[in-house]
Amino acid sequence: MSTLKNIISRAKNYYFKQWRGQEKICPAFNEKVYLTRRAWNHIAHHPRRNLVDKIIRLKKLPLAREIIEKSTTYQSCLKRKNIYYYGFQAIKNDIRIKVVVTSKGKNGRKILYSVMFKNIAKSEQKKIERHNAKLIREFRKNHPKRNKGTKK
Repeated sequence: MSTLKNIISRAKNYYFKQWRGQEKICPAFNEKVYLTRRAWNHIAHHPRRNLVDKIIRLKKLPLAREIIEKSTTYQSCLKRKNIYYYGFQAIKNDIRIKVVVTSKGKNGRKILYSVMFKNIAKSEQKKIERHNAKLIREFRKNHPKRNKGTKK
């Protein structure tokens, strides 16, 4: 099994078997923040994210869980139509983490929506890219882009 497949497999196992179904109360809401397939797809398979970004998000899921389970306040709240987006931010080990939780209506069920890692220094980003270069080459080799308009 390739290293990339191992990362995805471990993250999926963590998300669906170790975290989902065992959610704890989030102190900021005084209620559970639930995990869904939609959030997993948003984190792991969003089409506009590059591979390095996806790998970082998948490897850091335990950090996102820690933020949800320990945060007593959210730092931002955005409302679009009837959906509320709550942003939690923390800095841990020189990494700035943002976790987004949604709900339908102010008092609706809270659901994890996204996990982001911001303001990673350019040198740190380059280090991560070098570290994951092998994974990226392997992925591209195994998943070549098909050119539109060309015949098979």
